[in-house]
Amino acid sequence: MAKRLEVLLAGRTQASIEGLKAELAIASSYRIQTRHIENGHADPLHGLSQVPDVVVMILDDRGSTDLESLLGEIKEGSPPLIVIAQQGDATLMRLAMRAGARDFLSGSIVIDDLVETIDRVAEQFVDKSREAQNELIIFVNAKGGSGATFAACNVSHMLTSVSEKSAVLLSLDLQFGGVSQYFDIKLRHGLMEVLDSVESLDKVALDAYMTQHDSGLRLLAAEPEKLIQCHSDRTSQFGILIDKMMNCYEHVVIDMPRRIDPYVVPVLERASRIVLVMQQSLGHLHDASRMVDLFENYGIAPSQVMVVINRYEKNSPISLDDVKRTLKGTDISVVPSDFKTVTESINLGIPIHEHARGSSVAKALRALERKITGADENASGGLLRRTFSNILNKEKR
Repeated sequence: MAKRLEVLLAGRTQASIEGLKAELAIASSYRIQTRHIENGHADPLHGLSQVPDVVVMILDDRGSTDLESLLGEIKEGSPPLIVIAQQGDATLMRLAMRAGARDFLSGSIVIDDLVETIDRVAEQFVDKSREAQNELIIFVNAKGGSGATFAACNVSHMLTSVSEKSAVLLSLDLQFGGVSQYFDIKLRHGLMEVLDSVESLDKVALDAYMTQHDSGLRLLAAEPEKLIQCHSDRTSQFGILIDKMMNCYEHVVIDMPRRIDPYVVPVLERASRIVLVMQQSLGHLHDASRMVDLFENYGIAPSQVMVVINRYEKNSPISLDDVKRTLKGTDISVVPSDFKTVTESINLGIPIHEHARGSSVAKALRALERKITGADENASGGLLRRTFSNILNKEKR
């Protein structure tokens, strides 16, 4: 599935719902909702504003009554239903099927069997048109050392930890592959190791190659010490890897080096948008303009480029208006300068949202993350105005 599967656990026993939720959270990557059915409507979907992909209904001793009440509630386009009963007989099973159940599980539940059942039912019955449009987002420096890797790591972390999106961060820095240090984590596998077997990988095997951060973010980068032994061209396999990643995760974030090489081309050809990170100097502005022109050669319009002025200073000789005039058609955001907080975050290997979420840098990156995803655009617009205007308005004083 292209997005994280949304599963609703519903039933009359709160302890059973919460226990099953805890087990599924460990055994799967589902986005799990719960609903405690009390007196009144037995339909687990009644009054819900967001319809899940799959409903798992946990029956108690009133199960047959609840299933009978569902018989008149089945609507076209309703999500597939899986029924779990402590003790099931043929009569209860037939009633569950009449109520629209796609599968019926009884007795002591093995969590792996339930996950397999949910995946199978989703594969067969979930409407593919409801799948999210997955995005490939590139972060790249306009000039070396502008802060693209820091921005890529922290925006990716916010995608999973705050917005609860499925995301993978892939570093194309084949010489140093330094994204792991931003999370104080050791990668389990390297990029070249994945490329060796990418053609045979399904989504489960691909995910197993990723290193998972506590936030849920997946990480993959090259292992520089192994590249010395690797001289073969892997660009065709790399294109396959990118396609498979885009089928598995809502957001594929690429930390791209500041160069055009055979590994970068497949990324540019698939990019949804580019985050171009620069600072306030004439050299940065010149190179940023040049890179926007290069991107157009690969079919990426200026409107797909988000320029981020990192370490923004209101009194810089290169003003925000200078950047806007030079990089016409691009979307421009700013991240204020806070050397101490950013350095602490990097040295500790703790993402900025965890280390100092109240800082101006964390707030600016959070606003950038919301702009990238387009989440709740009206609310996001207010957040962006509050975050960026506090910085930009100072320039007028």
